[in-house]
Amino acid sequence: MTQVRRAAVLPSDIGVEMIRIPEGSEVELDLDLTFVDEGVLVTGSVTGSATVECARCLGGFTTEVGVTLTEMYAGHGTDTAHAAEEDEVRLLDGDLLDLEPALVDAFGLEFPMSPTCTDYGRTECVNADTPAPDGVSGSTEGRIDPRWAGLAEKFGTTEIGEGAE
Repeated sequence: MTQVRRAAVLPSDIGVEMIRIPEGSEVELDLDLTFVDEGVLVTGSVTGSATVECARCLGGFTTEVGVTLTEMYAGHGTDTAHAAEEDEVRLLDGDLLDLEPALVDAFGLEFPMSPTCTDYGRTECVNADTPAPDGVSGSTEGRIDPRWAGLAEKFGTTEIGEGAE
């Protein structure tokens, strides 16, 4: 068994538009590589800093994120390598293993589809003008929800028209 404890730079973004670890960011690898008959078993954790855009308030912030990895990399010529496509086992490239696809899969399952500020330990949204999720956020007189401000600017009005609900 070999332990790998080091930082690595990501060659591409991991995640989606609203939550991702940007290209060029460092992630901390804390991995154990166990050599087995069929290849290499990789276990451990990976942490990094993700940029998040709240789906509710559209405010941005960064937060620490992490995943636990358990991946098997099959050596060429083994029975596991022959069944790799069917069993979704990753292959070694000579003496190298490519962690990027495993990280994309792991973080993809970990990241929420519509992240919010409260998903990451905040008590309220970073953009204080955004109404609370229950629709009750105190006085709204003279204030436009920032998510609709662009429409108000486009149509030149900040008032609710008659018959609008």
